[in-house]
Order: sequence, then structure tokens, then C-alpha cells
Amino acid sequence: MRGRYFTTAEYSPTLTGRRRNQSVPEASFLGFGFPSRTLPNSTPRPEVVSNGHTRRLDRQSPGFRRERSRRRCGRMKLLTHNLLTSHVRGLRPGGGYPLGIQATEVKLSPVDFNAQFVARMVPKVQWAALLQAAQSLGHGSDLPPEPAPGYESDEDFLRRLHHVLLEVEVVEGILRCPDSGHEFPITKGIPNMLLAEEET
Repeated sequence: MRGRYFTTAEYSPTLTGRRRNQSVPEASFLGFGFPSRTLPNSTPRPEVVSNGHTRRLDRQSPGFRRERSRRRCGRMKLLTHNLLTSHVRGLRPGGGYPLGIQATEVKLSPVDFNAQFVARMVPKVQWAALLQAAQSLGHGSDLPPEPAPGYESDEDFLRRLHHVLLEVEVVEGILRCPDSGHEFPITKGIPNMLLAEEET
């Protein structure tokens, strides 16, 4: 997945009213950890609070790089998890799915609600896998056993699904292949699905 680079002209004040140096977020609901593209010099300098005073970090300092990395770090959402499967050698056809989640750190992050987007995701989501993942993180009660007919106009259902799919984020933990038992680490919200050469 590659982001599009925006030009300054596309976001000039005469066209959209945006300030020329204002960040232009790149929409990514999957949470793979790719940083948003921004206009030149538009990344705000990280600040830290010490003894009640806010100070900006020097761009060359290790603290600046750590803070910027922390802010740009993605999180593994349950929508992401629903798409992941294990590719360990020797699995039965259709095996390696769904991956079990053992989380050591979970975070709830508010995401703007988009009813149309969530409704479009319903037929694409493996519902049983989503329920299993939500239950393993303590959010199983937020979802019904299966989507009810007419869910497109059921705002309460769509909001609960939006919360589970997009706002529940796994920061640290592991994903476990249900067939081989192979474990894939989740570090700073990014699942590492790479395999050793002998496992592929």
C-alpha cells in the first residue's frame, strides 16, 4: 500500500482554505503503521512536559526521534487482524486462519464514525473470526452473533461495529497460528508476519 504525495498547489488557501503548511492526513483504517504524508516542513516538532513546563525537542536529539517515532507508530486494529493469515509451510488448505490474539497491551483510540464505510465492510469481514478476536480482547459483548437484516440503517449496530473494528487497537502481544502454533509478534502495534526461510 503506497500513499499519494500531495502537492502544495492542491492545498493552497485559494483552493481549499487550508493553511499552506497544515498537515494533510492520509486515510488508513488498516493500521499497518505507515506514516501520513505531509507537506514540506509541516510535521509539528514533538514537545515534552517537564516540571509543568512544555519544551520543544531539538530535531537532532534522540528524544526527538523517539517521540516522532512514537507518534507515527501504527496500531493493529481488528479490521487488520481479520485480513491476516499464516503462511507457514505444510498447512492444510484454508488453514492458518483465524490467528489467535494474545495481547499484553490494548489501546482504545477514537476514530471518526463513517456509517457508509462501516456498512461496506460488513460483507467483507469474516464475522466468526471477528467475534473470536473481539472476545479475546474483552469486547465480544459489543457485537451480535451475526449481522441482522437491514444493518445498513441500524446506526447503533454500525457504531458498535465501528468501535470494535477501528477503535480497539493491539499495541503489544502475539498472533498465534491455529494449526502450526507459530507465533508472530506484535511490536508497537505492527504485526511481524515474516517467516524464516525454512518455514516458507
